[in-house]
Amino acid sequence: MKNLYLKTLVVFYILINCNSVFAQGNYSDSIQVLFKDQKALEAQMSKFGLKTLEFPESDFCQRGGPPVVKNGDKLIPTLPYNPEPDEKFTGDSLPGAWDSVTADINIFWIHGLNGYTGSLRVPAITTQYGDGSNFPARKANSIRGVASSMANPVQLYSEDGGITDASGDVNNYCKSVLDITKRTNRDFIIAHSQGGIVAREWLRNMDQKPTMYENFAHGLVTFGTPHWGAQVLNNTRPELLNKVPYFMNEACEALSGPIIEGSIKNTFWTRLVLTPTLKDKIKDALCNTLSETIIPLALANYFKPTTRDYYVGSPFLNGKNDSNGIHTQGLSEYALKVPVVQFYGEEEQPILWKFLSSTRGMGHDELDNAASKYGYGQDDQMELVVKEKIDDYSAGRDAAMNEKIRLQNSLYGSFVSFLSGTRKKVREMERLEKAYNSAYVWLSNANDYYLSELIGGRTSTAKVSSCLVNETLFCKDTTNIGTAYPLVRLNYSYNVGPDSSGKACDVLAIGIKYKNYSFPGLDGKTWHGYCFGSQMAIPTWKVESTYIPNDGVVLAASAARKILVDKSVDPRITHRVGILPKTNHDQMKNCLETKKALLDLYQGDKYGRFFKLDPR
Repeated sequence: MKNLYLKTLVVFYILINCNSVFAQGNYSDSIQVLFKDQKALEAQMSKFGLKTLEFPESDFCQRGGPPVVKNGDKLIPTLPYNPEPDEKFTGDSLPGAWDSVTADINIFWIHGLNGYTGSLRVPAITTQYGDGSNFPARKANSIRGVASSMANPVQLYSEDGGITDASGDVNNYCKSVLDITKRTNRDFIIAHSQGGIVAREWLRNMDQKPTMYENFAHGLVTFGTPHWGAQVLNNTRPELLNKVPYFMNEACEALSGPIIEGSIKNTFWTRLVLTPTLKDKIKDALCNTLSETIIPLALANYFKPTTRDYYVGSPFLNGKNDSNGIHTQGLSEYALKVPVVQFYGEEEQPILWKFLSSTRGMGHDELDNAASKYGYGQDDQMELVVKEKIDDYSAGRDAAMNEKIRLQNSLYGSFVSFLSGTRKKVREMERLEKAYNSAYVWLSNANDYYLSELIGGRTSTAKVSSCLVNETLFCKDTTNIGTAYPLVRLNYSYNVGPDSSGKACDVLAIGIKYKNYSFPGLDGKTWHGYCFGSQMAIPTWKVESTYIPNDGVVLAASAARKILVDKSVDPRITHRVGILPKTNHDQMKNCLETKKALLDLYQGDKYGRFFKLDPR
């Protein structure tokens, strides 16, 4: 699922004219921040595109039950986070050896979304022909489709239909190039991203539709495949949450401000023609055009029909029932009958900028990606440039603020300054200061927004952690009937935390709590009676934020969570999960971590002996 969303950030790149990004430290697994009122909480969360729960006006605190959802919110399934995948690479004993073959084993390389037959060129070529003494050629034949280049890409399968159609394309191609006499019972697939979904469907069809699909492959290896759905599709597809245009509009509004306010020479004529209102209209028109026309057009190339089949909760993955209750099996309900290895990446922060460096082709060491074997390693260029850009915005904001203060000071007692338009210059400096600050804030928060709102790599929940309860009571003595004692006024303040059931601010109503109440009377004695009055609970809000490891596009919770495999058909079938640390979605097509993973895979000891490939 190559760069499903970030290719649209070409607009963003033009706006900031940079190649890298804001450096941030790694997030801890859990962060807690306290807010004393809901407005402060909402203001902070809105910076990241998050929403708080709405609480009924009649109830100051949430008393349990489902949250109230804001109008317009769409509820769609969210991928559960499994912080520890079922099985990382292990050293446990593996089942017995598989039958040896004398012919070359065929490996089918299947590219991801918007990929082409050259996407996996480096691992495919080095597997078959080697890469020096540290990566010997294997007894393997790499099949990846018609040779192509970035200038003239050719896809192994069409993305204009669904995943099933794509698997048919792969099957037809393999029939045309691989004679039955050259096939072995150890042939297997290595797929990247969406290619892994296509491969699983291909294997299912080989099993369930043998008259149409020949039995080409007997094992599966995936890199960065969203096996349990891609949350980024739920968040960005137009028919679902469609958040990319909003994100891009916000980027345009924030980042074009310094260009419009600061790049136009400040003269009498420009001030006369380009009024503040006209500048705002120019910016709004530009950004609306981008978000409503150019951005959707750019996204159309990435939200192809194949992606409709693997958003989280899609019927293709989960299965569906027709109007008669007849169930159609989903891909996630089908258990493969072959050995499986699932590799997933965990990129470092700031993930947005590291991934953008790689996907824009900035992550090469010294040579171009197409020429550098396993050299797709550096990914900090965008990070460095954006950090520099943030510093520039900060400096521009401070300079505009200082100039504004200087001009304001010159106004006092100066009639000449009034005639020279100093007050207009002050307002212009205020606008410039605001423009630089908006760009600074957006660029500083872009990585957080990307994680939380677009790829689902960060979840935040807001809830009440405790309440300060203020009560004003008016109590009457009922002990001495007929005695005309006046009402006694009592004021109480106390804190209430969540009870054992998790309810916060579970405060009894005054009419119930003080129905039979003992309180100090006016004569110094204890009175008994009832109380009425008012009660207010002031909540302390808590936001809990959890970071979910990912490769910049696919969550580890999806790529590393084991798919179904039926080991009962053969006791030698293995199922392993392996990690590519500090690796993003684009890097894993040609980086050192991929090289290490393949060497381990072909060795046969770590990921199952089925995938063992002897050197030539």
